[in-house]
Amino acid sequence: MNTQKYDDSSVDVAVVGGSLAGCAIAIHLSKMGYRVAVFEKKVMAEQSYKKLCTHFVQPHTVPLLAGLGLDHLCEPAWSVATKAVFITPGGVVETPGSDYDPEQPGSYALNLERRILDPAIRAAAQRQGVEYIEGTSVESLEEDDSGWTLDTRSRNGSQLYRARMVVGADGHRSRLARLLGNPTESRPNERAALFGYFTGIEAPEGNRSIFVMNDRDLACTYPLIDGRTELVLFAEKSRVESWHGPEGRLQEFLKYFDGLDQAPSVANAVPESPLLGYSDYPSQLRQPVLGSVPFVGDAALSLDPMSGVGCGFALLSADLLARSLADRSLGGASFREAMDDYRQRFESTVLPHVEGICGDSLVDKDQASRKRMFETICESQELSQKYLALTGRMVLPEEFQRAFMRGLMTRGVGAVRK
Repeated sequence: MNTQKYDDSSVDVAVVGGSLAGCAIAIHLSKMGYRVAVFEKKVMAEQSYKKLCTHFVQPHTVPLLAGLGLDHLCEPAWSVATKAVFITPGGVVETPGSDYDPEQPGSYALNLERRILDPAIRAAAQRQGVEYIEGTSVESLEEDDSGWTLDTRSRNGSQLYRARMVVGADGHRSRLARLLGNPTESRPNERAALFGYFTGIEAPEGNRSIFVMNDRDLACTYPLIDGRTELVLFAEKSRVESWHGPEGRLQEFLKYFDGLDQAPSVANAVPESPLLGYSDYPSQLRQPVLGSVPFVGDAALSLDPMSGVGCGFALLSADLLARSLADRSLGGASFREAMDDYRQRFESTVLPHVEGICGDSLVDKDQASRKRMFETICESQELSQKYLALTGRMVLPEEFQRAFMRGLMTRGVGAVRK
C-alpha cells in the first residue's frame, strides 16, 4: 500500500490506528467533508489482515457495511450469511428461518473473514479520499487552542502534523490511551482460545454457525466461503495447556470436536492452517471520551473474544461517533456537545453488554442454575428468539431479562398446575 503525506502536514481529523474502527470513522468523517488522515504504525501489505480474530459479524453490524461502501461483502462470493444455533445444557436454542428477528427481514450474521474485510475497508477508506499513512507511529501529541500537534515517526524520520481533532483507534494495547492518561480497567478471562481452518467438514443446513456449550467450554463451528470451515474452542486454560506440541495439539483439538454429539463431523477434516490462539486475553474498558479525544473500537472497549463482539462493536462505535458529530463543528461548544453525545450513546448502546460478557468469561459458575436457565429458554419460542437477539446484540440485556422473568413465572405457574 502506498504511503501518502500532506504537503502542509495539516488535516481536519487525525485517526490514530488503521484497522476496522479507525478506517470506519475515517470513512464517515471524510463523507462529511473533512480532510482525514489515518496513522497506522504497521506497514501494510495489500492483503494484510488481523489473524487472531474469529470474524463472526453479528446481525446488528451487517447493515453498517453499506454506509462504508462495503455492502458487496454480504454477497456469497465474499462471506457466508449465517445464524447461530446454541447447543446448551438445557436443550437447543434455535428458531426457524434465516433471520434473527422475523420482523426484520435480512437480520442475519456474516462469517466474513478478516483476510477479506480488512483489505476491503482500507481500500474503501482510500476511495473515499482518506489519507492512509502507514508505517507511522504517533510518538507524542499536544493540544492548544486551535487543535493538536502530533509528533510522528516513520522509517523516513520524524514529522509533525496538525489536526483539529484526534480519534483513538489503536486497539486494545492503545498507546494513545497511555499517552493521554486514559486508564485501563481490566477484567479477567479464564479461558484460552484455539482455532484453525479446515476443509472436509460439511456445512450445517442453512449454513448455520454451531455453538456447543460443553461443560465450561464453548466450541464453535463457522462455515466459510469456498467450502472451508473455521473451528474455534474457548476452553479452560488448564485443558489447552495440557495439549503439547503442534501436532499433538491439533490431534487433541480435533479429538475434542469429534467428541461433541451435535457438532458437525470432523472425521474428514483436513487442516488448512496451523492452530492459532491465545492463552490470556482479559477484557479491557476505557473511557469512550477523554478530554477532547474520543476512542473507538478496541481502544475504547476490548471484550472476551468468546462473545464475538469485536468486529461489531468496532464498526458500531465508529457509527455512534459519526452520528454524534453529524451537523456539528470540530470546535467550541458544538464539539463539546458532540463528545457528550458520543459518550451517552456509547454508554447506553454498548456498555450494557459488558457485565454479562465479563461474567461469561469466568468458568466457576453454578452449572445447575445454568442448566435451569437454558431449559426455561428452550421451552419458549419467544425466549429462544430473545436469546438469539441478545447474542446478536440486537437487544439490550435488560430486554432479555424482562422476557426471561416472564418465562420463569409462566413456567412456575405451569409447574404448580401440574
